[in-house]
Amino acid sequence: MRNSHIVLAVFIAAAALSPFLIGGRFTFHIAILIGIKALLALSLHLMLRIGQLSLVQAGFMGMGAYASALLTRDVGFPFLLGLASAIAIPAAIAYAIGTIILKVRGVHFALLTFVMGEAIVLIFVEFVFPFGGNNGLMSIPAASIFGLSLHSRESFYIFVLVVAGLALLVLRGMLHGQPGRILDGLDKNEPLVQALGIDALGWRRFVFVVSAGIAGASGSLYAHYLSYISPEAFNVTTTINVLVMNVIGGVGAIAGPIIGAMILVPLPELFRTAIAYQQFLYGVSLLLLMMFLSQGLTGVLRRKK
Repeated sequence: MRNSHIVLAVFIAAAALSPFLIGGRFTFHIAILIGIKALLALSLHLMLRIGQLSLVQAGFMGMGAYASALLTRDVGFPFLLGLASAIAIPAAIAYAIGTIILKVRGVHFALLTFVMGEAIVLIFVEFVFPFGGNNGLMSIPAASIFGLSLHSRESFYIFVLVVAGLALLVLRGMLHGQPGRILDGLDKNEPLVQALGIDALGWRRFVFVVSAGIAGASGSLYAHYLSYISPEAFNVTTTINVLVMNVIGGVGAIAGPIIGAMILVPLPELFRTAIAYQQFLYGVSLLLLMMFLSQGLTGVLRRKK
């Protein structure tokens, strides 16, 4: 393993354990939000690695959130089954539409997925039953596993770490070895991949399905943590935020979106005392980060190795 990989692994592990050392409800609140947003950022990261900018990821997150919330609150599903449904439903929809929309490339694909994301949010708004319209859904039950409640922030954070770890293992398996070489080829030279007899569209659809499932998982965790969801949480702005996380962290490494989430999620809290200038300072900080870290933090480490 290269030195830069070791440094990133140690840094992420230390950051993941730091809430237990720092302590405090607010610390765990920020850590949970980082984990949830990191999951969504990882789902987008997978699409970026095949050269596709998907702007529907927050919509998939919303599907997972509403599916898990409704099934556990109104139907009586246990939390783990709700989480599984939150993964399966967006994945199934991505599979159904993937064959058609993945034939479109570049900016047209980005625009098409943008429209899809906005359509999903519009459905949540217009259909008061069962989605609650603009008011959203309240009284979403807390997560529990086999009777063990995850009501405390510490226990829920541990579960978020487990889910994020599993997502990382999935991404690592897809981005390394033979699958990784195929996905890299889809980004850089798709005609060559097709010339080798590989079903390029099938692989793109597979990546799209997995990314939708990961986004759905983040939605389920978000819903059961906050106990309340509303449509505006899943609009395109959320997808743009996780895109920025990927850019700041570095698109060329799996650790990139995680590091980006560690920076962007708590960043507004640094300017909480200057509430009148919070948005301005937040925007300036993002601008400076993107100007001086054009290849992301992981790119800086690779250059210095």
